Amino acid sequence: MLQIDEIHDADTLRQIAVLLERENRRLHDRLQRLITELAHLRGADAAAQIHLEFLRELLAQRERALFGDSSEKRPRPVTATETVPVAPAPPRGHGPTAQPALPQVETLHTLPEAERACPQCGGTLTELKGQTEDAEEITVVERQFVLVRHRRQKYRCRCNGCVATAPGPLRLATRPDARGTRYAPEFAIEVAVGKYLDHLPLERQVRIMRREGLTIDSQTLWDQLAAAAEVLRPTYEALGQYVVQAPVVGADETWWRLMDRPVAKRWWVWTLCREDAVVYRILETRSQQAAR
Repeated sequence: MLQIDEIHDADTLRQIAVLLERENRRLHDRLQRLITELAHLRGADAAAQIHLEFLRELLAQRERALFGDSSEKRPRPVTATETVPVAPAPPRGHGPTAQPALPQVETLHTLPEAERACPQCGGTLTELKGQTEDAEEITVVERQFVLVRHRRQKYRCRCNGCVATAPGPLRLATRPDARGTRYAPEFAIEVAVGKYLDHLPLERQVRIMRREGLTIDSQTLWDQLAAAAEVLRPTYEALGQYVVQAPVVGADETWWRLMDRPVAKRWWVWTLCREDAVVYRILETRSQQAAR
């Protein structure tokens, strides 16, 4: 095939251009007839797309005819029936995953005194200041239940008219006769997170805690949840008031089986939500009065 950039005679170039124009006109007429026939077969809506593909291909042919192959590679136009190649995704699972949220602990490993002898000359190996080979390791710190004995110091006046006692730790239940007062608020939070966030039933939590040395039953764990719910009740009520004050409130109800009776009774979970908050209520009816 002739290379246009190698021809310097103007008359020759002119003749080549005339021949190419005639060939392009012939191809154009032929393709136009084929486009018309194909449009009738596929429907009139496909005519525009077919014509666009034809123009793209015709332009590519003219560029190849006029310029030939060159060092500057142009991408071949993609037709509607072809797919654009997509670069393969990088393989997953290779390389360490960054852990910016984890606390970091540095451990220095040193040679024992008996291994600080040079195997070549028998001399003593000395430490290279600041020179270490570093690697990372992710480990787990075992959860531990601890029995804390709080000793509240007592004070008295010499007049014997007053005896004072230092305050104790914060507790969820303030009444001495309330159940669950033996356990710290952190313990109740641990139970609630396991139950409602990690979906661990109380009996399963009991088995886990027993493996870790704590003897407990599911009723005690339930008492912790009840005490935490009572402390959080004002927040729960305030959240409900915040939701219903929105200009637009979404509402829905789903039936809920109540299991504390000999025969299970159907109650209803009411859901109220706004754009940035949601609140749930379990009620025994789905009536309009309950919705209010």
